Amino acid sequence: MPSSPKVYATFTVTSGCVCFGGLHNIWSGSTVPTQSFPTVRPQTRGTIRTHELQYNIRAKNGTWNVYRLIDKRNNEVSAWYVSHSCVEPVQDIRKILRIAGSPYEQDGGSTMNTDDTQREGIFVINRYDWGCYDRRYLDEIGEGAEEGANDVLANSNSAGLVDYSGAQLQVQQWKRMRPSERPGSRIGIWMYSPHAEYMFCRFSFDEARDAMQSLVFFSSNTEFARVTFEELEETVKRFETSQKRFERQLKEEYDFSGLEELRRMSTPLVVGLSPLGPSRPASELQGPYKDIKAVFEARDIERLRIVSQKYPKSFAEQWKHHIHNLLNELAWYYLDWFIRPHIGLYGGVEAMANAIFPCHLESGVNGLHNHLYRHFTQPDADPVSGLNADGVSDRIKDLLAPESLSLPSSNYSKSVCRVLAYLIMEIFELASYRASESSHAQIVPSDIRLSIYTDRDLFQIFQYSRAFWQGVE
Repeated sequence: MPSSPKVYATFTVTSGCVCFGGLHNIWSGSTVPTQSFPTVRPQTRGTIRTHELQYNIRAKNGTWNVYRLIDKRNNEVSAWYVSHSCVEPVQDIRKILRIAGSPYEQDGGSTMNTDDTQREGIFVINRYDWGCYDRRYLDEIGEGAEEGANDVLANSNSAGLVDYSGAQLQVQQWKRMRPSERPGSRIGIWMYSPHAEYMFCRFSFDEARDAMQSLVFFSSNTEFARVTFEELEETVKRFETSQKRFERQLKEEYDFSGLEELRRMSTPLVVGLSPLGPSRPASELQGPYKDIKAVFEARDIERLRIVSQKYPKSFAEQWKHHIHNLLNELAWYYLDWFIRPHIGLYGGVEAMANAIFPCHLESGVNGLHNHLYRHFTQPDADPVSGLNADGVSDRIKDLLAPESLSLPSSNYSKSVCRVLAYLIMEIFELASYRASESSHAQIVPSDIRLSIYTDRDLFQIFQYSRAFWQGVE
């Protein structure tokens, strides 16, 4: 087998700039001054985030090589890689995909332009950034000849790359041809992948970020662990099973805290709108309680984990200490936020339960608050097998001192212990499902945090915990 990939075509850049995109995008790029390394950041349009583009970009002069990436399953073109002749293609494409690869693949890096992508000299273009989504010159230029019924998306999901100086003439030639028939020329290339859906591009700049030196063009159909350069056997990305990926990430000390995902999921797309639930101002958060005695010892947490799941998932060993601290922070927050204000309330257990769970009737028979109310008022009716409930109850008494001195003879701490145990078991059950969905063989903190965040009732309870949003030591 050859040691280097097959060059499909070549073209030459002489103007120090290239235009890119659909036919009308290229025309638009040819009408504005040449752009240096773009520093644009995503902006919100309705419910999507886009980048503002000018469709031209400074590029190295000289010879450019064009490579097709072939899907090994059907031998069709699935993506394109184009680079200046001075660039080593295999190493370069792997670097690009590590920093900002496909949003549909694991370990895809950044999906937007950020300080990190800028520092690495990578510029990100996503599906909503170009093609028919930007209508400048679309009416005047159109999309060109149609591919036909067998590939109706071809015009909107293929793209060209052409030297700035001859862009308009090249567009006039290409628009008379179907996308699959648009030939490369001495100044550019048309990149067509059959039956593709949505198009993405990643530009890579030289070390000084003065000029673009390579790009990867792909679609949502592209799986880089399944595609190769022509005449090479090894895939662009190495295929990993979910188990192997998780093991590698643990070994590489991947951040499984879930804090970054939590920040991203809670960032409003538009003012007043958030996909799930908004983050809370730091001034309103409670905790941390790290210097206070733990509510649950390690053996208590392990017992709750086992009892809560039909097929128990263990904790990832590297993250076990973090998980124990997080759960104790959440437990102490619950005591401080929900229990402490009602200790010693006149009227006994029922009055205290009604004050803590005012919505238990509205939540329904299977609602979380109804279950919590039942466990509080009947702590001995459904005990957790193997849990050292007496020890937990004693620590709750100590943690609530001096308020606990006002407790009547009936043991409220046992009721509180049962409520906390139920909450943690609910969290573990959801975290186990999320771990499976995320291909995690063991539970990590992100499974816990995101399970709380995506469950309406749990989020309402823990939304003001500082440890939930900002982490624990």
